[in-house]
Amino acid sequence: VTDLFKFRTGRKIPRLGLMMVGWGGNNGSTITASIIANKYRMSWHTKEGLQRANYYGSICMSSTVRLGYDASTNDNVHVPLSSMVPLVNPNDIVIGGWDISNANLAEAMKRAKVLDYDLQRQVAPQMENLKPLPSVYYEDFIAANQSERANNLKEGSQKLNHVELIRQDIR
Repeated sequence: VTDLFKFRTGRKIPRLGLMMVGWGGNNGSTITASIIANKYRMSWHTKEGLQRANYYGSICMSSTVRLGYDASTNDNVHVPLSSMVPLVNPNDIVIGGWDISNANLAEAMKRAKVLDYDLQRQVAPQMENLKPLPSVYYEDFIAANQSERANNLKEGSQKLNHVELIRQDIR
């Protein structure tokens, strides 16, 4: 008995937004810079030599799926995962978020000291215009060393009101 199946997926890829809590921190500024570096195909110098932006390690961009094998050669046939199912290209992600500091993302990236200087220099012009939305600040949940940079806060102290303000930001 032979069954023939036809699989069909919708190919229209929707827009994807990513809103990060602590966007102006080490992780938020680094992921934003990484996406920008990949989007503009940047390269930069490190101690080890020239580095080019890539998505190595990204399951959606570098993984393959085994489809079967080639009967004439008995070799396995693999295709990129992104060619089988509709996935958002990370370069197309719309990024935003909240932070207790009003520093733009270029300043946040510089403060974080995570990325090589040459890369920071190149992505800074795109990141200078990115500024986090005001965030909530509850001393019990944020490290004590963050209080001196807490200058971008939602007003009030009622948590329920803060939730509604954040919902408005998302909409």
